[in-house]
Amino acid sequence: MEEKFCWRCDMKVKMLNDYDFNLCREAFIFGKKEIEKELKRRDIQNYVWLDKIETFEKYRYLLEMYKLITGEYEPNPLAILHHQRSQFGKECPNCEKLFRTPKAIYCVSCGYGSENLTKI
Repeated sequence: MEEKFCWRCDMKVKMLNDYDFNLCREAFIFGKKEIEKELKRRDIQNYVWLDKIETFEKYRYLLEMYKLITGEYEPNPLAILHHQRSQFGKECPNCEKLFRTPKAIYCVSCGYGSENLTKI
């Protein structure tokens, strides 16, 4: 997990690696048992569950897993689902923001690499 700029959120966020992202996805699909399995794997005894979630109950365990992994509460469950590092491209050498996709050839934020685009 690393903190990088997300162009959708317009701020730096914790980007999940593929393993952590899959843990969140599994918690979203299978619920509490996935959280308990991860707590056991990490040998965490006194985990403090979220008391009140101000969103739909169906996202509860996705939010729990994200909190377990990052240590932070994210109120927007849909943001978690697009903060997978491998969904973004390389880091721009000019502005250090991530290219928007793995296949991107220029940085939309600062324009780095746009001089190589062909004009139609």
